[in-house]
Amino acid sequence: MKEYERCIEKLIDKTEALVTCDDSEKIKYLLEELLDENIRLKLDFFAFDYLRIFFKLSDISWVCLLISILNEISNYDFDPLKEAERLFLNNSSRCKHYEEKEKLKRESNLLFLNKDNRIDKYIFSFLMSNGTEALFSNEFKIFFPRENFKIQRENEAEELSQFFRKDKRSYVFIKSLRGMGKKTLAKKISFNFDKPIVIVDIEKCTSDENFGQTILSSSRQSNLLDGFMCFDNMDFVSDKKLKIEIMLSIVNKLCKNIFFLSEKSLFLDNFNFFSNSNVLEYKMKDLTNENLNNIWREKLNDEDIEKEINFSEISNIFHFTPKQIDYASNLIKSYKSIHSKISKDQIMKEIRKINKFNFKNYAHLIETTNTWDDLIINQQDKTIIMDICKQRKLSNIVFEKWELGKKIEYGKGLGILFSGAPGTGKTMAAGIISNELGLDLYRVDLSQIVSKYIGETEKNISILFEEAERANCVLLFDETDALFSQRTNVNSSNDRGANLEISHLLQRMENHSGICILTTNYIENIDKAFFRRISYVFHFQKPNFEDRKKIWRNMFAKAPLSDEIDFDFISKFDISGGNIKNIVVSSCFKAAQNNTKIQMEHIVKSIEYELKKQGYTPIRSEFGDYAYLL
Repeated sequence: MKEYERCIEKLIDKTEALVTCDDSEKIKYLLEELLDENIRLKLDFFAFDYLRIFFKLSDISWVCLLISILNEISNYDFDPLKEAERLFLNNSSRCKHYEEKEKLKRESNLLFLNKDNRIDKYIFSFLMSNGTEALFSNEFKIFFPRENFKIQRENEAEELSQFFRKDKRSYVFIKSLRGMGKKTLAKKISFNFDKPIVIVDIEKCTSDENFGQTILSSSRQSNLLDGFMCFDNMDFVSDKKLKIEIMLSIVNKLCKNIFFLSEKSLFLDNFNFFSNSNVLEYKMKDLTNENLNNIWREKLNDEDIEKEINFSEISNIFHFTPKQIDYASNLIKSYKSIHSKISKDQIMKEIRKINKFNFKNYAHLIETTNTWDDLIINQQDKTIIMDICKQRKLSNIVFEKWELGKKIEYGKGLGILFSGAPGTGKTMAAGIISNELGLDLYRVDLSQIVSKYIGETEKNISILFEEAERANCVLLFDETDALFSQRTNVNSSNDRGANLEISHLLQRMENHSGICILTTNYIENIDKAFFRRISYVFHFQKPNFEDRKKIWRNMFAKAPLSDEIDFDFISKFDISGGNIKNIVVSSCFKAAQNNTKIQMEHIVKSIEYELKKQGYTPIRSEFGDYAYLL
């Protein structure tokens, strides 16, 4: 490096002698010497020569560049453009005044000078470090090829690499959800060509004033390094035509192979920058369960954790992007490093922490701790609900290994309808399913979804399902009779609007990759067209005598009961599990108020109140030997 510093010192000394000279004859001599002399010495690589040759700088632009460097090193304040014109146009025999002046203006502004006529700081860093310094900023980074850079999308990378082998400027627009690996794919393609890639984060280019300068500086780096150019988070300027025009006008002059990354399609047909270029819009493929398993193993890389969880099940339950897997893995490893060990339940808890979403007021989290033991129904029916959970855990076998997914474009999620009288366990079953899968349960607030304004309901439904995809949660549409009742004949615009809203909701449910659970008290009122979009329809019956006895005992399991409790008697009342829950809570508070164990009196009075609450007034004889307690 010392030898390189001597070369720079010699070059800058000659530049300083030139700009401070008053003798016109001597200026001519110094100028010719500066343009002709080889000062590389014995260096294999000399950044100044590389830049001059690679940028194809004209002689006047080369002098302008050296003056701008002199300003930075020696604290001079020359105007590089004016000084270059003065020295070169008046004293060199090599120039044609008009042509050289135009070259200077065009090359300097494009290749190395900023708006204030100072040298681009990244070009300056490249020259001062002889091309070895890592160049980056808050807005852009440079990724250099490294050994053994392998990704889960090797086939896609090779497929896209073929596109860049054409001898034309190439634009590739890659579309996918955030965190799916668009940048990683772009890096891999640049790696395949053994070239660096400059990645600009458009989200961080917040200043309108500096936007163009950031694009210019980063494009210069791509040009200088003979690498690829990549613009990430293009959604932030997708509706800003002026910014896109600025961006394209710069990269069209400086870059050859360019990526644009976004979540949505970019409608750029109205721009005239692509007439002589190769243009490709590419939608990234979904990663297979095997790909996701490999990412989990690579990120966690811990035998103890692998013993606790099944990566295949985790990949099926949580539809995570590679970026989300990275975040979740860091949380799991951090917890284990602090506590030395970690259980499966804690792993699931850490995974759920990374879900970032905004349901506004459209849905609310339901905290539930119910287990299969709390669901008192016959074993055959319970097995059906257990099978619903298994379908989610084993989806990769059916859709990937058996390739059924290639024949089914939508409807891969789970739509479940629970019907039955109030209090028969529909909502409890939804909570148990979410707990079994380790997912959060969100109850949809239909009063917030449905709007009287045209188009608002559809918009709210779209927001709900977009957030649900990100949240990896179970959506519960509770008591949906009013919303999903049979669609009316179109007699008015209101009828037409209501039918459109229901159709839109059914379509979003069908396309949703997650789990939707709907409950209804009156299945006969549900539109028949709705059932083809549902994977499972399950009918909850009111509990029989034996089931009611199990529910009573289960609810009172931890409560202080007196020995006189007659479970056979209280189980004879034909009520639902929800009614039993209310009675148990009421009788417990009666006992707590009297500071005693729970007595038959507390339960009998609570039964009477619950029946009256349902609109039925029991007669004393129905309480038999316990009527005296009323």
